[in-house]
Amino acid sequence: MSHERTLSEPGSILPIKSKLFVGSYERIGLCSSELRTQRLGCSHTTARVKLATAVDELSKETDLATAWSQELNYLDNEIHLLDHRKGEAETILAHAREEFCRAPEPARQNATLAQAEKEVSEMEHLHDELVGRIGALRNRVIAEIDRLISSSPAASAVPRDQISLGLTLAEN
Repeated sequence: MSHERTLSEPGSILPIKSKLFVGSYERIGLCSSELRTQRLGCSHTTARVKLATAVDELSKETDLATAWSQELNYLDNEIHLLDHRKGEAETILAHAREEFCRAPEPARQNATLAQAEKEVSEMEHLHDELVGRIGALRNRVIAEIDRLISSSPAASAVPRDQISLGLTLAEN
C-alpha cells in the first residue's frame, strides 16, 4: 500500500499538489507490474490469484482447502478495503502537513498532524498483520503441496527445489 503515500517537496513535509486533480496530492504510485505479480501484500496484485488457484487445486486432495479458500478471500477483501482507507488517510495526512507548513509559526499546532500520522501508522501495522497472515497461509499451502508430492508415487520425478509458487511478502 506504499503507492498511497504522497510525495513531498524536497527537504520538507509539504505535500506536492496534484496537477491533474484539484484538492488531491501527487502519490508515489504503484510498484512495477513484475513486483505486483509476486507480492501477496500488494492491493493491486495478481499473486493472490496464483495462491487461490493453488488452493483450488488442493481442494481435490484435502478438506483443508475450503477453510484456506475462505481465509484467503477474507484476507484479500481486508487488504483491498484497507488500501482504500489508507488512501483516504494519506490524503488527510497530506492536508494536515500542508496546513502545518502554511500556518504562521506561533499558530502551528501539531495535534491534527500527529493524529493523522498515527492513523496512517496504525493502518500500516494492520497491513503488516494481514501480510503475516497471508504469508502463513501461503506456507501452509506449500507445506501441503510438499506433503502430497512426497507421498505420491512420482515424487522422485520432480526435484523439490523446482516447486515454487513465486509468491513473496515483501512490500516497500
